[in-house]
Amino acid sequence: MEESVLSHKNYSELEYQHLLYKTYYRDVFRSVYYIVHSIDTAEELTNEAFLKAFQKMNTLNDSDKFKQWICVIATNLAKNYLKKNNRIALTEDIETVLQVSEQQFDIVSMEIEKEEERKIVRDILDKMNPEAKQIIMLRYYNDLSYQSISDELNMKMGTVKAKINRAKKQIHDLLVKEGVNHGKE
Repeated sequence: MEESVLSHKNYSELEYQHLLYKTYYRDVFRSVYYIVHSIDTAEELTNEAFLKAFQKMNTLNDSDKFKQWICVIATNLAKNYLKKNNRIALTEDIETVLQVSEQQFDIVSMEIEKEEERKIVRDILDKMNPEAKQIIMLRYYNDLSYQSISDELNMKMGTVKAKINRAKKQIHDLLVKEGVNHGKE
């Protein structure tokens, strides 16, 4: 699907922008949400990222890198939002389940466990420095290659790999500090 989206010759500029928006909105929103932990703020910043990207579209040399480019724009907006508002992102609590049939209990239990794991990951990410958090988000939440991250952040690939390894060690150390078991019981 990505190749057909990126070959914009068959579309007007507005149709092409709409197609890019529909194709990449979820990825961009997710990147921003993991930083700000607010649906309303994430939606606002995601839309702002698309506006900025569309205004500067002529500066993008390789349309195949639109996803990486828009995700970097969005994560930078999110980081700047947090700095500007001088606040710590709050995580959302899972809604309380009031009535659950026995058949649904296992499904709900698994969802609660997943949400608890997500909360642990969000908490760990919130404790990381912004640069480490950004590089982890680009690599593992946006599935960018080392080369794509290198290109987008204007870093040598070796530097990207080293920063990712340091960030992973920081995550491990924070997990140990928090007493998280890593699945070993």
